[in-house]
Amino acid sequence: MDECIGFSRRRFLVGMASVAGVAAAGATLIGAATAHAATNRNGTKVTPSEALHHLKAGSLRWKSGHFEHRDYTPPGHDIIHGQWPFAAILSCADSRVNPESVFDVRQGNLFNVRNAGNVADEIAIGSLEYAVAVLKVPAILVLGHGSCGAVVATQKAVTTGAMPGGDIDAIVDLIRPAIERLPHDHTSAEAIRSNVQHSAQTLLHQSGTIAKAVEAGKLRIAKAVYIIGSREVDFFAHYPAHAG
Repeated sequence: MDECIGFSRRRFLVGMASVAGVAAAGATLIGAATAHAATNRNGTKVTPSEALHHLKAGSLRWKSGHFEHRDYTPPGHDIIHGQWPFAAILSCADSRVNPESVFDVRQGNLFNVRNAGNVADEIAIGSLEYAVAVLKVPAILVLGHGSCGAVVATQKAVTTGAMPGGDIDAIVDLIRPAIERLPHDHTSAEAIRSNVQHSAQTLLHQSGTIAKAVEAGKLRIAKAVYIIGSREVDFFAHYPAHAG
């Protein structure tokens, strides 16, 4: 199963050393006010499973049109003075995909990292390491979407050899492995899902900080595709499959 993504021992050991450095640097940068884990209304920490439940429940409200604009900010805390997101989202920069709307939550509940194609480049990985090590988010969701222009451009490049040009080529190069692993007659939906899977794998393989948090049971990485026409979020896998 694709959720059974492995770790290398070296990557895990590197993560043990790097997570402390990321946390210390991040806390110095932003101050102690934001360096807290998300908590439930009763004061308990949001677990990885609870974070994913909040996302899934919010996506169902969005699809049905019964909006509640949930706010999971801990009681007595104000986003003027800090941030306590319960999840981090790596999503596409597409203007039709707004995570706060799709998951029916208010400002301050999600730590958003967005770029064309929801790719896990160095900037995205560094941003998510900050969310994990400093803000203590218990879940990361890699969110692709239907009709993704970055994936379409990469499919064309792989098929015809024609690159779009400019710095867009860098995005295509990051998505390319996800397309090249598929059969020649793959569908657009399969390409989009493969790209989400590739980004999730990259987070685990390239970030010791993220890998260590997953291994310790403090973090889960989920994968989903947002279908713009139906407003549905298809959660198709997460790692590890069973955690707190």
